[in-house]
Amino acid sequence: MNKLTRHLLIGTGALLLSACGGGGESSPEPTPGSSVQGESDSRASNPEPTTRTISRPLTASQSELDHASCDQQRDLNGGRSYRVEMPSRVDGAAIVFQVFEPAQFDCRTEHPLILEGHGFSGTRTTEAGDDPLAPIAPLVNAGFTVISIDQRGHGESGGTIRVMDPDFEGEDLVQIVDWAETHLDYLKYRDDNLLLGSIGGSYGGGFQYLLYNVDPDQRMDAMVPHITWHDLTYSLYPGDVTKNYWLAFLSVAGDAGSSGSMDPLLRSSLLEGIVQGRFPEPALDFVHYHSPSYFWENERGLVLFDSGNTQEYLLNPITGQIPITSDGRYVIKTPQKPPYPVDVLMFQGMRDSLFPFNEAWENYKELKAAGGDVRLLTYPFSHHYLAPNAGLIQETLANLGFYGEALPELPNAGLNTLTNCGDVSANQAAVAWFNEKLLGRGDADNVITTGDQICYTLAPGDAVSAPEVTVGGTRFPISFDILGEAIEVTTLTGVAGLLPTLVPLTTLENDGVIAGIPTATLKVGAPLSDLEARCMEESDPVFATGTCDAILFVGVGVIRQGMSLPELIDEQVQPVRGFGEHDVELTGIAERLNSGDQLVLMLYGQHPTFAGAFSRDLTVTVVTVGGEVSLPLLTSDGQQTLAVSSPD
Repeated sequence: MNKLTRHLLIGTGALLLSACGGGGESSPEPTPGSSVQGESDSRASNPEPTTRTISRPLTASQSELDHASCDQQRDLNGGRSYRVEMPSRVDGAAIVFQVFEPAQFDCRTEHPLILEGHGFSGTRTTEAGDDPLAPIAPLVNAGFTVISIDQRGHGESGGTIRVMDPDFEGEDLVQIVDWAETHLDYLKYRDDNLLLGSIGGSYGGGFQYLLYNVDPDQRMDAMVPHITWHDLTYSLYPGDVTKNYWLAFLSVAGDAGSSGSMDPLLRSSLLEGIVQGRFPEPALDFVHYHSPSYFWENERGLVLFDSGNTQEYLLNPITGQIPITSDGRYVIKTPQKPPYPVDVLMFQGMRDSLFPFNEAWENYKELKAAGGDVRLLTYPFSHHYLAPNAGLIQETLANLGFYGEALPELPNAGLNTLTNCGDVSANQAAVAWFNEKLLGRGDADNVITTGDQICYTLAPGDAVSAPEVTVGGTRFPISFDILGEAIEVTTLTGVAGLLPTLVPLTTLENDGVIAGIPTATLKVGAPLSDLEARCMEESDPVFATGTCDAILFVGVGVIRQGMSLPELIDEQVQPVRGFGEHDVELTGIAERLNSGDQLVLMLYGQHPTFAGAFSRDLTVTVVTVGGEVSLPLLTSDGQQTLAVSSPD
């Protein structure tokens, strides 16, 4: 059975939904004499690979242009782009995407499919360009078919934004791949399975992990996710502290970019988190379910059930529209699945305050263990360009030479100037990755010169590779050393803690780098010995008065030789909430260090990324901090542990 016959049989039994007005693709007669590479090798004389029959029904779709066909030798000039719309088989909401044909068809070797997804509140790509997060032009020129997607609730697609819900966005993504297999007879297969890749950044990275985890046919072969998440509970609520700047940004951007299409449960949870300083428990389950971590670890112990829907809310009594609190309903229908081998080239920003390096590290570990070829690289670009970031100003001033050379190129090069890890270009690496993994040609390591080592960007234009991610490292006590005596550290919390308390750690005797994930064992206490015994369990939900609600923000800083002001490395802090002992992974960092630089632990009572999420409990304005911190200090080439002197 040839592909065309198979497609007709599937189409005859398809479920037709009326939400998009029905319709379908016409099938005109083959166009004779089309000029196309490989046309002389007819399908009749070259056996086709056996292709998989899709048993899931498809809804009727409407296409802006007739699809090219190798079976019918039709419209094979290549390079076209057209819009497709079909109803979701979940709820009938419109699914809209853009098909980019390869620049030149080759019906003999055929063409792998690559899916591209936009960022949160964005839309699909309709004009091929070379943006690193959507490098459609270089991909179609290299012989790939690309589909750019308006994700649910975005652009022209219908439904509400549920932030990569397995039961909604996940099913839509599976349906798009089913559509491609059913309608595009020039796609490439290997071992009876579609050769499928994906690329995109942020929200466009999240869709890749979602499709990888929910596709019942496990069709994903190669992924290139940029600056995306592992667990949204960590992204938005690290250390049980709401990341208020990003909650506000996502709430406003989500509705503004989608004409108010945010799911009410999501919107109300973001607002409630800002107001109360804590995320509602149902919302934490909701966002965890929408994360790779649910499928691979399920730390929150979610179980499959249907608890209703997210349509009934306590509405704002003034507007009658914007939900203030939700009814706590959510649905979990998709079971966990162990990861399978897939080749992944992931990029993350070391300064990213929304999805920090730790998220990529967690994804890296899981997928590496699954058996695929997995690489991890970092670059200067990330979400921090959209956030208040004093460190970005410091970094820019320290790298005026780089930015001075990059500025004239920005109009034409766009983000390409900020998405290199050393000499590794994200665009060139992505094309080389797909060429090797999907077409079996070329050697990706000729472009990804760091091989399978971790590539850390230390500053724009400066990078180092390391054989692994160092978690922890050289240990330093958290105390003040005065005349040889260890003195307990005391620091301010809440509104008064705007300026950090600096705890000296060590002064470097040799050049090196700090690259990896620091760890800390902290003991947070009250200066008054009996205060902890008088802590209340409940209080008002906004100020938590009398609950001993201590909140600290912990980061690693450097005081450069000859300077007096500290620099918070990569502007990264990790919240720590409550009295007692805490074993924490701090946020990943990477920075070049010089002999004479002094490393310090920086303890804040508040931080711009968590604006307003400081301790509001007026009974706790000062806390004591003890314990130790472990730092990933490496030699200048990143290959060995850096020897350091005893603590200052």
